[in-house]
Amino acid sequence: MENFTIHPSMKSVWAAYFVAALVAIAGMWAIHQYAPDQPQWLYLIPLAALIVPLKMHIQRRMVTLSFRDDHLTLETGLFSRTRRTVDTAKIQDVTVQQTFGQRLMGLGDLVFEDAGESGGMAMRNIDRPREIADTIINSSKKMR
Repeated sequence: MENFTIHPSMKSVWAAYFVAALVAIAGMWAIHQYAPDQPQWLYLIPLAALIVPLKMHIQRRMVTLSFRDDHLTLETGLFSRTRRTVDTAKIQDVTVQQTFGQRLMGLGDLVFEDAGESGGMAMRNIDRPREIADTIINSSKKMR
């Protein structure tokens, strides 16, 4: 199996930035149009719409799924990290879940079930989820 690393997709983050920018611009325009005598700092309030996409961007960087040497490793966290490693031979089920919006953007969620007692692992909003699920299943079959 080839080694590679996956992060959640930027597609939903860029869409959130776009919507937040539209909201911020509309808010600034409304302040300028309907309350022109207000203080200048009031124009900063609509920029609060950018908080949500910034949070999404940071959370995206906090999740990493790696395929290395017959192991699947999921790392989460920014300052404190949690790392879970599963032998690909022990993976029993890989589920791809896609909402309607995810299907439109070509994204999906992967849920991995292994033979252990601790349950499964999940990674949200990744590109090409079916292709990655097939790769994991094929690697699991080869390891058995």
